[in-house]
Amino acid sequence: MNNNKKILIAEDELLIAKVLRMQLEKHGFEVENVMDADSAFNVVKQMLPNVIILDVYLKNNSTGIEAALKIREAGINTPIIFTTGNSFNDTTKLVQDISFCRVLNKPVDFDTLLNIINLETVS
Repeated sequence: MNNNKKILIAEDELLIAKVLRMQLEKHGFEVENVMDADSAFNVVKQMLPNVIILDVYLKNNSTGIEAALKIREAGINTPIIFTTGNSFNDTTKLVQDISFCRVLNKPVDFDTLLNIINLETVS
């Protein structure tokens, strides 16, 4: 399946970022990786991805939630998938006011992630 969709992954754990990237590229996605909230925001403005995957806790004491809020403040409504290794319920409460987002607990099941991405990127 080659769908030419772009995905931004903001993940500070290199192994997780690399595995996600490889799996998504294998399914025909164009993928960019960043490690902190500022980079995520800057790349989103340039790349205009179809889906954004944000780890809740990122490098430089930043969070995916900070990045998402800046993205929404800029008027960008790209679907966001948050990933977290901490409490799913706590993260769900933190992101409840952010539009067009979902939360997945780590370790993320790739088939579930792929299904969500495919649902979010249907034209």
